[in-house]
Order: sequence, then C-alpha cells, then structure tokens
Amino acid sequence: MITQKAYDLLVVVGVGLFVGFLSPFGMDALPLYVSISYWVIICVVGYLVYHPIIDQCDKRCSPFLASHWQRVAMGAFVASIPMSFLVPLVTTLYFGKSVSMASDFFNVFPKTLVIGGVITIVSLIKETLVEQQAQLEQSPTISDTQLSKFLALLPVEKRGQLYAFESADHYLKVYTDKGHHLLLMRFKDAVDMLEDYPGLQTHRSWWVAISAVAQVTKENRKTLLILENNLKVPVSKTYADNVKNSGIH
Repeated sequence: MITQKAYDLLVVVGVGLFVGFLSPFGMDALPLYVSISYWVIICVVGYLVYHPIIDQCDKRCSPFLASHWQRVAMGAFVASIPMSFLVPLVTTLYFGKSVSMASDFFNVFPKTLVIGGVITIVSLIKETLVEQQAQLEQSPTISDTQLSKFLALLPVEKRGQLYAFESADHYLKVYTDKGHHLLLMRFKDAVDMLEDYPGLQTHRSWWVAISAVAQVTKENRKTLLILENNLKVPVSKTYADNVKNSGIH
C-alpha cells in the first residue's frame, strides 16, 4: 500500500510535470524535456524544504498561534527563505551558468512565496477534506443512532443484534440474538422509532430486521420469513410487496 509521503511526492512530481509542460518564465525556448525535468526537480526540492519546516512550525507555534492555518502560513513563509536560495543554486547546477545568490534572492523570494503559498493552500484544503471525510465515516449514522436508542430500552443482558419484534397486547415482544423481552411500548411507536433502520413491517403485528432474515418459505400458501434464530415470522398479503421490494429471497 502506498504511504502518505510517497503519495505526496507523486503529487509533487505531477505538479512539476504540469508546470514544466507550461514552460513559464521564458522557458518555452528550451526543449520541453529540459523544462519538465527542471520543474520536477524544483518541486521535489521544494517539497523536501517546505514539508519539514511547515510541520515544525505547526508543532512549535501552537502556544502563540491557535489556528492551524496561521501556523502553516508561518511555516510556508519561513520555508520560502531557504527555498529562495536553493532555486538559484539548482538553476546554476542545472544550466551551468553562474548567478548572484544575494541579488537573485530578492527576485526569487516573491515568486517562491506565491508558488509555495498556493501549493500549501491546496494541500491544506485537501487535508481538511480528508479529515472531514474521516469524521463523517466515524460518525454514527441516523439508523445506528435509532437502533442504539431502541436497544437501550431493553435490559442489558438482552441487548444485541436486533432480529424482530411483535405486538403482544399492550406490550412489544422484542427478539435479539440474546433472547427476547417484553417491553411496555406500542407497536406503532417502535416502528416509527426505527424508521430509518433497515427493517420492514411484514404483518400488522410483526416487524423484522432485514439482516436477520435467513430465508423465505411457504407453509400452506402462507409466506413466512425464517430468521437466524429459527423464528418464523408471518407475511400478510397487505405487506407482501414490502418483502418483495426489500430484496429478501
């Protein structure tokens, strides 16, 4: 499996390929492979400079900069300083022409700051989106919340995988993989409480969880659902379409 750093480097190389293909700053006069290879090197060097400096600034500036974005911006600014010396150096080594490091620094720094800042902002947005997605995946769904509230009405020793429940006068007989329990609750209230949970009403007095159905069978022309605990649940004509539309076979 590809690591995060390897993935980041691949993205950086991709950015270098794209910028090199555009051949900015008068580099369109050079062969395309020269422009592309130069910008790939610059982008990789930039990653090796920006990544550790931003990471350290994010950690060390937390006592006086509360915002993560502010700490990253500070790191990008600091990283642009050594990068503004390295760009002329890489240019000298790559093209073999001498440059004045001091004078070129002031010419390169604004461009380095802007390019580094843009890449940093894009990275921050990507990081934020990844974190938000992770939070959404970790957050309980509405159906999970409904199930938890319903099971909380049962004794602890009876809480488990929900199979079904049936109306029993003024009570509700709830079946789980831990057994069954009589609950003082109206059938309709229980159905409403599990509105978004993957289950269905099969009879005027029966409700089943779809995941609990092991098979569908017929006895004397009557359709029955056999649950994982071998409980037989009747399916009335009124709710036969519910079963068919649920995909239960």
